[in-house]
Amino acid sequence: MRLLPRSKPESMPSQRGGRQYTVASPLLAALAFSLLGFLAVGLAGAGPATAANPTATAKHTATAKPAATARHTATPEPTAPPEPTPVPEPTMSPFISGRHVYDNGNILSANSVKLAETLATQIEAAGGGRIVIYTAPENGDLPDQSKLAAEWHVDGLLLTGQGQDGRLTMGATLKAKLSSDQSQFLTDNSSNSQATAESWIMSTLARVDAFVSGTHVFDGTGTLDAGGMQQAETAAKNLGSQLGATVYIDIAIGGSSPSSTAFFNGTAISDAFGTKTLVIALAVSDGQIGGDIDSSSDLWDSYQTNSPWSSDTLESEKAANGDVQGALLAAINAVQKPPLVSGDMIPIIGFVVVMVVFGVSSIWWGGWLITKMTGTGAVKGGLPGDAVIESITDTGTTVSMSGVGAYAPEYKFGLLVTPAAGGTPYQTQAKALVPRVYIPMVVPGVHVGVLIDPKNPMKVSVDFSRMGGATPDFAAAGAAGAAGSGGMDINFDASGQPAAGDVAAFMGAVRGGSLPTIKGSADHILATGTHGTAVITTAQPMGRTVRQIDPSADPSRLNDPIWLFTVEVTLAGQAPFPAVFGHRVPVDKVASVAPGVKLAVAVDESNKNQDVAIDWDKSPLT
Repeated sequence: MRLLPRSKPESMPSQRGGRQYTVASPLLAALAFSLLGFLAVGLAGAGPATAANPTATAKHTATAKPAATARHTATPEPTAPPEPTPVPEPTMSPFISGRHVYDNGNILSANSVKLAETLATQIEAAGGGRIVIYTAPENGDLPDQSKLAAEWHVDGLLLTGQGQDGRLTMGATLKAKLSSDQSQFLTDNSSNSQATAESWIMSTLARVDAFVSGTHVFDGTGTLDAGGMQQAETAAKNLGSQLGATVYIDIAIGGSSPSSTAFFNGTAISDAFGTKTLVIALAVSDGQIGGDIDSSSDLWDSYQTNSPWSSDTLESEKAANGDVQGALLAAINAVQKPPLVSGDMIPIIGFVVVMVVFGVSSIWWGGWLITKMTGTGAVKGGLPGDAVIESITDTGTTVSMSGVGAYAPEYKFGLLVTPAAGGTPYQTQAKALVPRVYIPMVVPGVHVGVLIDPKNPMKVSVDFSRMGGATPDFAAAGAAGAAGSGGMDINFDASGQPAAGDVAAFMGAVRGGSLPTIKGSADHILATGTHGTAVITTAQPMGRTVRQIDPSADPSRLNDPIWLFTVEVTLAGQAPFPAVFGHRVPVDKVASVAPGVKLAVAVDESNKNQDVAIDWDKSPLT
């Protein structure tokens, strides 16, 4: 509609329910708009729902609209809240950045917690990956190791403990940092076994720290300060250089028996790192220290020990004036390479010269001295016990003297000992001279008698008179010729051969089943050994056949009997020497086996007094 000049505008019609309303004047319009403004303000402050949704408020106020339009605009529908982000299932403790120890089970002392944090930090700094130590109460829940390692991204080392149990999980980052021997050692010792959980956790951390840093001292107790660690490291390197070997020093929390803890730790480390490794294992508990030295067999005679050591053992004893660090360093420095000729050796050298002057027979006079030097003598005042031979290692030493006969080898035995008075079986080691006639019967699994030091149960001597749970007749026969060297009770004649009566006694034990028979084949020795001749001095059937020993052998040999032989062997360019061994005898040759019969033989010269094979195709020789 067109407005005429200076004329009033026409009223604006509005439809509502079919009826027509007219706005009479601008004043009424102004009042209407004012009323709408007050209404809008009131709604804006009506409650928290609108204030809490700034987006909804903006929709109602951002654009000014005429009143009619505002009244006809629909209120927007509320939008649904977004779905919550899934939260990973939590572990028992939340991971805290920079923290390594979560001792929920209170397994570690305050000192161990502090040391563990330090060692873990050092390992991580050396590139060994994330380190976590996590324990739980005995009656609590310990998270699954693999799940905990994955959720916390433990790519280095996870050590868990609950009660007295400990377990290890190694990540790829740490494994890549270690040598194959080091990695295998940790894998083989992935639980605490003999040690307490605390001792095992701390020792494992100390060893890993040394592995990644290239050092040789594992201090799982934190006893050594920086100066002490440097002194110990220098001692390990110097001794290793002198011996041409690797020397490790292991210091552990000792528990109730520091010397026992040291023994097991030293054995585990020595076994893991093979030849040319010497371990000085020490343990600390309540101001006491104990120790044990272990090494590969080719190092046994290359070092000497001084006070406070007794041979390779350090009994648990109080550190003087409470100076545990000083006592540890003194024990470490007391392991040395012996001088070429020491003052202590002069009397021995003089004694040897005297023996040579008075003839070969005088070698028997040195029996007492030899047992002292080799540490194979009987334990004085020892308590009787029983032991199972678990392992046998040849030290490379042979001794000829009264009581053990000619060329008796010295062996190092791993034993599982049970005291006769009762008690829990335990493991230890002992060296012993073994008469040649016993060698075929000395095998892993055999029972032997032992004498146990009442002051130190880890120190024992082997009593061969009670080998295999011998029958009374056998024991009595042995007692008749008992000598002082570990209960060995076989008599030898002037030529170094065992007395026939003693051999018969042994054979009675074999036939009675109380001693084992020989196992093995002579074919390899015949193919590779040095050929020569041997004269039979004694021959006794062992009451066994090849079938009973090796049912899978050549069928033509299954009915051949097994005999025990003592012979005098002759090889080209060598003096005759005795040998004792078990061997099959073809059924058609049995009638020709007797003392004085000459045989064609082959000998493994690395163990020529035992590894002898008879060539039956050429024997007997005329």
